[in-house]
Amino acid sequence: MKKKLGEDSKLKGSHLDFGCGTTPRNPFNADEVTCVDINPISSIENLIVISPGSALPFEDDSFTSVSAYDVLEHLPRFHDGRNIFIFYMNEMCRVLKPGGKAVFVFPSFPHREAFSDPTHLNYITSDTVNYFTATAGGPYYEGINSTYKIIRNQKLRRFRYWVDNAELYPKQPPKDLRRRISLAKRSVLRFFQPSHRIWILQKSD
Repeated sequence: MKKKLGEDSKLKGSHLDFGCGTTPRNPFNADEVTCVDINPISSIENLIVISPGSALPFEDDSFTSVSAYDVLEHLPRFHDGRNIFIFYMNEMCRVLKPGGKAVFVFPSFPHREAFSDPTHLNYITSDTVNYFTATAGGPYYEGINSTYKIIRNQKLRRFRYWVDNAELYPKQPPKDLRRRISLAKRSVLRFFQPSHRIWILQKSD
């Protein structure tokens, strides 16, 4: 399926969309997409259902790219004595091939969307990503053993580009003029008052 992210965003190989929900995404136009979620969703192909807090059922260095859209904010920092946020950041790095890329999109502090949803358990700032880099306080710092390099860490102004256009099963464009105007206004609002942040990371070789 052709996307609109540009030739420079295309990666050959396989992609993992973690916490895919009903709208799995393939931001790098990988040849194959594997979806993981804690809920069975009959409409999603290649879906693997895991138990909350369980390891990803893949070998090390399995995927060319990974993504998690609106997932990180739901991962608690403390649950039964474990930091689930750190655990899955480690897991996604583990299954990513050296040099592979990861995309994370989430509502970011201090925007109200980070706090309004009562299922949000993890509040993330612009500095949080620094703890997951290969140089963040040495190996296994506070249980963190990911080896990411930061490619991008910024407010997400191009929401349609990185989110809507990455959908594996894109929705049909609305035909109703009022709906189209409403979506256009939302796109402009997200550009000037972005609620989300995007991390694009790369696993160190």
